[in-house]
Amino acid sequence: MQRGIYTFVNRQSGTALELSNDNSLVCMPPSDSEAQKWEITPLGEGHTIRNVQTGVYLSVKSITGRTPVFGCQFPVAWSIKEVHVAAENVTLFEIRWPLTGFMFDLAECGSSAPCTKVQLMDSVIPPDTHRCRLWRPSRCFQDYCAGSIKTVAQERPETTHTAIDVADIPEGGELVLTTTTVTTIRKVARNGISDIVPSYSSSMIRD
Repeated sequence: MQRGIYTFVNRQSGTALELSNDNSLVCMPPSDSEAQKWEITPLGEGHTIRNVQTGVYLSVKSITGRTPVFGCQFPVAWSIKEVHVAAENVTLFEIRWPLTGFMFDLAECGSSAPCTKVQLMDSVIPPDTHRCRLWRPSRCFQDYCAGSIKTVAQERPETTHTAIDVADIPEGGELVLTTTTVTTIRKVARNGISDIVPSYSSSMIRD
């Protein structure tokens, strides 16, 4: 999966992954809430899944059946596996703990009830029931506006004063002053990497 910001809708329930107020991962009716937006970033052979609203990463406390998924401050790599569903000619995804059969499972066989929890499960279930473990991603077009990268205040400009002795100007000569202004805009990414983009403008004064 490409780096970016996505929402994830469960194939069975039609509800979307959302981080609740207590940092539990649940499914809710789709909305434009940033609690339903997830920043996907490569990490090793997998990807981190980070909530746009809070900045926490999805993780688990143990690798066992029915373990709830929750948000924490430490990045964890997940295996986001592409699954092609031939019957519907669509491509969906399983979100797995690396090198295991454990994956995101919407509880109660994919209940559409709000606040249904998302847990890890690895048991083999029939294809019609397995729908509760498949997720349809939708990429947010405004990745930057959703919080991945933001622009902060422009640096304070400096003013320089220069004194010129008019005696140094020859009779009938022309005094030309050229000024150059440098404006620096700093873009700060969430991963702490900064880009500095200078722009220049010049003006000329004749006397």
